[in-house]
Amino acid sequence: MEEILQYACSHAHSAHWFIFLLLMLAGFNVPISEDLCLLTAGTLASTCIPEQTLRLFVWVYMGCWLSASIAYWIGRRLGPRLYDIRWFNRILTPQRIARLHHYYEKFGIFTFIIGRFVPGGARNALFMTAGLGKMHYLKFLLRDGFACLISSSALFYLGYSFGANYAFLIRTFKTYNFIFISILASLITLSLLIVWIKKRRETPII
Repeated sequence: MEEILQYACSHAHSAHWFIFLLLMLAGFNVPISEDLCLLTAGTLASTCIPEQTLRLFVWVYMGCWLSASIAYWIGRRLGPRLYDIRWFNRILTPQRIARLHHYYEKFGIFTFIIGRFVPGGARNALFMTAGLGKMHYLKFLLRDGFACLISSSALFYLGYSFGANYAFLIRTFKTYNFIFISILASLITLSLLIVWIKKRRETPII
């Protein structure tokens, strides 16, 4: 890990371009971890280029924000055809789209804030759903821009604060991902079970 960090530090002055490019690719559903990009940026800022901390943060924030717009426009332009494209149908199903659309309608901006902290392909599914549902682009930009500012600041700050213990931070973050996904899956399963029980009770016995 130290060798990797030393290599990264030797090229740190170009890091904002490289990380920005990775974040753009993530918008096309390339399996690149946005969270790890933010943690890495924070680590580089604290250990290698502290004088460029603000510039690096602005670049990675804009990368995260614009990456979401790429996913949004993919959903808006391709529409239901996404279900037939293998590159996207592994994270997009009609059931998931319907559920996310319900969250948009019920919780508004809080869906974006929570969604920004959900790891993996679920985040891109959130943005594509907004496009599929024809959410007004300006509304999408404003809501996600605020949510992105919260999540980007939090993860960049974590990387900056624990830069000297990067390996420990990555291990901790992977544990967080597992716990978060487990809790989220449990809550969704519980919600579906409650809905199913209610429907069973409301169904008249013939």
